[in-house]
Amino acid sequence: MRHIRYHDLRHSCTTLLLSNGVSMKEVQEWLGHSDYATTASIYSHLEFSSKINSAETMNKSIKKYHLGKEKRLIKSLR
Repeated sequence: MRHIRYHDLRHSCTTLLLSNGVSMKEVQEWLGHSDYATTASIYSHLEFSSKINSAETMNKSIKKYHLGKEKRLIKSLR
């Protein structure tokens, strides 16, 4: 069995937490980092899924806004 360093386990744990939706703030507290920026600078590249979720939320909001505009326009033309 390959030797695994404690530090490698910390990184694996963090990766699993972030990929399963745990916030960066919660991960900071879990790891015991006193400063949020420390956690964010090391692990921010792992938050790709949250960027996807944010983009999807914006997309839904924009579609909802445009749908509402279209409905108002159609209503005003009647």
